[in-house]
Amino acid sequence: MAIGASCLDKLHGQEVTQAGAELSNFLAWHLRWEIFSDHQFRPPAKLWVFQALLLLELYEKMYSTRALHERAHIHHATTITLMRRGSSLIGRSALDSPPSVRDDKQGHNGSRQSSTSGANTPDEWWNHWITNEATRRAAFAAFVIDSTHATMFGHSTVMVAHEMRLPLPCDEAMWTATSSAEVGRLESSLQANGVKPISFLEGLKRTLNAQEVRTNSFGRTILMAGLLSVSWHMNQRDLQVNSLGVSQALGGRDKWRGSLTRAFDLWMRDFDLSLMRQSETMTGPYAYTGKENNVVYQSRTVLHHLAHMAMHVDVVDCQIFARAKRLLGRTIGSQDLNSAQRRMRDNWAPTAKARDATFYAIKFLCTVLLPKESASVSHGYDHVQPDPPFAYSARDDILLNRPWVLYFAALIVWCYGFALEGPTTAPVPAPHSFDDQVRDMRAYLRRFGSVDNPEELKKLNGFNGCTGMLMVLRTVFEKTRWELLNEAALLLSNCINLVGGQSHPPPRDL
Repeated sequence: MAIGASCLDKLHGQEVTQAGAELSNFLAWHLRWEIFSDHQFRPPAKLWVFQALLLLELYEKMYSTRALHERAHIHHATTITLMRRGSSLIGRSALDSPPSVRDDKQGHNGSRQSSTSGANTPDEWWNHWITNEATRRAAFAAFVIDSTHATMFGHSTVMVAHEMRLPLPCDEAMWTATSSAEVGRLESSLQANGVKPISFLEGLKRTLNAQEVRTNSFGRTILMAGLLSVSWHMNQRDLQVNSLGVSQALGGRDKWRGSLTRAFDLWMRDFDLSLMRQSETMTGPYAYTGKENNVVYQSRTVLHHLAHMAMHVDVVDCQIFARAKRLLGRTIGSQDLNSAQRRMRDNWAPTAKARDATFYAIKFLCTVLLPKESASVSHGYDHVQPDPPFAYSARDDILLNRPWVLYFAALIVWCYGFALEGPTTAPVPAPHSFDDQVRDMRAYLRRFGSVDNPEELKKLNGFNGCTGMLMVLRTVFEKTRWELLNEAALLLSNCINLVGGQSHPPPRDL
């Protein structure tokens, strides 16, 4: 209800949509304490507890206010610990665990099945199967949130890939079956065709070794979350050994990056092959409608570009370089700023890592802000058709992560241009003419989006001429109801001022 109220279409009018957002925040503010105080909020916790906590965390982090976002970050580890205190991460639901002491005392053990799974069906075997599969999916959802939000926001991960000792989600046809007999028939049919359940860890190994993995779109999202988690932990390992001065003794730094970046591309290629098969046989076990296919395709684009960008630059460093005043609840002092400036200007911007990050950032910006021509831009074709009206709205984006990844991409491009070239001397679009800003942005993206590989960026200059793009995105983010994107718009104002030659813009609180 909270997520739905926060996503009301603008056709309802400003008064109704604002009231919906306020209702959502009110519900979320009180709901967490209600869940925490429920007698079933204890190990082994019931399935509905995990589902409610994960939906609430997504709302608090991705739709609401700064205060609720921070509260969700704080209590994310609570949800994971509750899962670890049961059997959720090794493939069993609360039905497979002994009841808690309080369950016995309060007499709730007699209704354990109904409270765990909601009595989906009177067929006991099927009900148990549904509950186990739903529990695994909830555990994977927590893992996806953990790794993607660490990558996007600079949070610390709580989970690690090797603790996810679960099979990947079952085929969607089985999940949407209407009887236990149908589940059995589908399972037999899949096995006869050589499609067998595969564990998450086996799927992750296959992805790293360029081997095909048969799974659905959620399974592929889980595999990318695994790659992001491995990348995050390996990066932390490098930072640790470097700070101790023992990197050579422990095998050097960065040697793992090549394997993971190749895995990102192999993951996307495998995903695309799967989507191609679906379009050829829309009645197959992994089939989607055309509209769903497009959403799935766009979602894989977001994850693929996020993975490449985050591999080569830290979102926190980008925000400090843009003069954020506070990050992750901590005040950014002059020493933090000086260190970030040194890292970005001296250690990052002149390197291949910076060109890789910027290449994927520009390509992603083109896919979103030049959607109908991004394919031709990527192959260097001249733009000949008249410009369509600017249509992207972060406020109405159906993909949860795309607006923030768009912000991250814009920060990377600005950091690269400003670190290498300083303030721009090129003319900038008028601050009150959105059409001029859109034209400037499109010209910028067409120019730099036409490169075929990161090393071509070395031959180009004028990266600091991104003011029009920053102005457009600032306007787009100002119109959202998510408070973090409103703050992102303020930080983009800093970027505009800095690249325009203002040496001391007002610091921004993030």
